[in-house]
Amino acid sequence: MGQTTIPKKGVRALLDLDWLQQNIRCQHRCPAHMDVPGYIRLISQGKYAESYKLMKETNPFPAVCGYICPHPCESKCKRGDFDRPVAIDALKRFVTDYIFKNKVKLPVPKIVRREERVAIVGAGPAGLAAANDLAGMGYKVTVFEKESQVGGMMMWAIPSYRLPREQIMFDVSHILARGVEIKTNTPIGKPGKTISDLLKEGYKSVFLAVGAQKGKRLEIPGEEGTQGVMDCLEFLKNVNAGDMRSPGKKVAVIGGGNSAIDAARTAQRMSPEVYIVYRRTREEMPALAWEIEEAEHEGVKFHYLAAPVKVLTEDGKVKGLECIKMKMGKPDNSGRRRPEPVPNSEFVIETDCIITAISQESDLKFLGDNHGFEVTKWGTIAVDETLMTNKKGVFAGGDVTLGPSTVIECIALGHLAAKSIDSYIRGEEIQKPKKKVWVTLLDNNEFNLREENYDAIPREKMQMLPVVDRQGTFNLVELGLTESQAKVEALRCLKCDLNINVETNECVLCGRCSMVCPVGALKQVDVSDESKAHRPYVSEDGIVIKYTDVCIRCGNCKDCPVNVISLKRVLWKPNEEINKMIEETEE
Repeated sequence: MGQTTIPKKGVRALLDLDWLQQNIRCQHRCPAHMDVPGYIRLISQGKYAESYKLMKETNPFPAVCGYICPHPCESKCKRGDFDRPVAIDALKRFVTDYIFKNKVKLPVPKIVRREERVAIVGAGPAGLAAANDLAGMGYKVTVFEKESQVGGMMMWAIPSYRLPREQIMFDVSHILARGVEIKTNTPIGKPGKTISDLLKEGYKSVFLAVGAQKGKRLEIPGEEGTQGVMDCLEFLKNVNAGDMRSPGKKVAVIGGGNSAIDAARTAQRMSPEVYIVYRRTREEMPALAWEIEEAEHEGVKFHYLAAPVKVLTEDGKVKGLECIKMKMGKPDNSGRRRPEPVPNSEFVIETDCIITAISQESDLKFLGDNHGFEVTKWGTIAVDETLMTNKKGVFAGGDVTLGPSTVIECIALGHLAAKSIDSYIRGEEIQKPKKKVWVTLLDNNEFNLREENYDAIPREKMQMLPVVDRQGTFNLVELGLTESQAKVEALRCLKCDLNINVETNECVLCGRCSMVCPVGALKQVDVSDESKAHRPYVSEDGIVIKYTDVCIRCGNCKDCPVNVISLKRVLWKPNEEINKMIEETEE
């Protein structure tokens, strides 16, 4: 069975991305456009290996994402319009855990190899996603990584209580199986081998995916050279490398993003007292809400509306953090209210360790002086819509172009880079992002398979490690769904990839479908009536109007007296061109 599931039957159609955005909202919102309804449907049928294969068509890191993805898809889940969204990420994790724990063997892909070579600098999610795709297209891919291990920020910055390291390597093992070569402890750039050297060695293209691995400084007095002041990335990297020494007795973490929460929860496991200092309110913290809640459960304390102004020192060591109280002013350019200092409100937090987590930026020193690359005002490498830099044959993507982002966003740019590099090497015009995409329309009988009481099933709750068992350990906190939970949760999906089809020429305009539809997705109107007012019964000049974007696929309308209502499954395969070499040859 091929990895891809492009059907041999079905009608090809060109659809607007706007239609997909309004109708298959979860798949469209996913930066990598994973076939969410498709793999959830397979879970409900107990077809876990098939579900896993479908995930891997658009995501080479399904295991990683099952643990740590912020799942933007859930924010657009139609189930959330009237209930709680489907636990999409938890379902993804269930499948990948099942494959991993049961040692399910997947066929090693057979790929028609090409002679051209591509170099990738950085073995994080963007670089490895591009490597995975390019290897699938037949290219000889070499990834150069300066660290001793692959994975980038997934390996070094995400705590193991959130993401087990074996899950990262499980995903990486499938990338290696495609023939990708990864050279660790091999930095690229001055004073060693440069990007120009790679091109001279015969690599047809280079993809820069070096991430954003340098923490931004507070720029306040006492920060520079003081023992006990450290960047969150440095702290997390040391812990993930095995350094379990307590950073301090009273730890202050500065920032309100996910990195700040990771640093605080990590420190809480090794230190008796940990604070987060954030200049806005809790509601405006950019960190994920459930991560903030878990930090609170674990005992992390919060100082809101407070900004650091000075590090207090004694004998070259931290002894306190002077802060000033803030108040919320008018919105800034981002739409968030701007924090403003309250005059004469300074106060001191006693601390012997300060961990800064206000943001990250790319370290472009490896490019050397006079490197010639265009750089944005944010310190990222400038690229066009296809990720091409201003240097011919050199592309860049991931955090080095986005700034600090998520794994799934980096994966999406890895896909785009692979497509652009393939077109560049072939001498074809590099395609800019499209507004229309090809889909396959399949006949579907799932109206007849609609389970009873699907609309009354509550969202399953994942079991969590008790808080009392977390202190002093890095055991996994989120324990995952059971198989029975996963099957029940999968049934909550409203199957948004199914599209109502009404044969209006045969419709007798009886009005039954509109009367039984609970959300008004089907309506009869009289075309001669300019008001287009809905009428249950209309003249022979009437027409049925469908509103697929609000349909919840309940199946009430399926009992049409003249059988003109049916469903078509809209199958969107965004990576068809990436997977085509494998589809033709894989057994």
